[in-house]
Amino acid sequence: MPMHITSDLLIRLNNNEPAAHAELFKATFSDLTVFVYRMIDNEDESEDIAISAITKLLGKKLTFSAIEQLKAYLYISARNGALNYLRAAQKDDPFRKQLQDDLPIAEDPGINKKYEMDHMRKLIEAGLGKLEKQCAAVIRLTMQNMAPDEIAKTLNISPNQVYTQKSKGISRLREFIEQNGGKYGIPVVIILLMILCKIYFG
Repeated sequence: MPMHITSDLLIRLNNNEPAAHAELFKATFSDLTVFVYRMIDNEDESEDIAISAITKLLGKKLTFSAIEQLKAYLYISARNGALNYLRAAQKDDPFRKQLQDDLPIAEDPGINKKYEMDHMRKLIEAGLGKLEKQCAAVIRLTMQNMAPDEIAKTLNISPNQVYTQKSKGISRLREFIEQNGGKYGIPVVIILLMILCKIYFG
């Protein structure tokens, strides 16, 4: 269940009201813990990292102009804590290593949009790399808004093959993203919607 932060809570946090601190903890702790657990697979450490992200935010007495900025700060802080834990534990994961190359050091809420888009693209590219060559080619051309008959001519295959490869590719991409999206701190639903909307309606 996604964290629920109201506009009223945001205002009271910006005013540094003590009661709002406890309310923020209740609203975000469980979600952040699950978010971190998907990355590190350690329940106790996940709870500690979630608590650290929340207390760090409260300790800095920051102000936020929007709820999404507050959420972004918490997610980035928790993600950084999780990656620090993985580095310390020397748990090598080639895909995670690829995605963390551009990890922002500063926990600035303003970087969230560009950061998430960059990582969504990397996740999609990684997923396409797992597909068979022809299947990946069909998906790439579809995402470039090419019609099925154009794709068929470009790849020298039949329109029926285009539809078959497209269906197979979407299914495998969905499976890949469901397995890896949450692990790397990217909202899976957003990625799936982006891919499917681009492919079907783009």
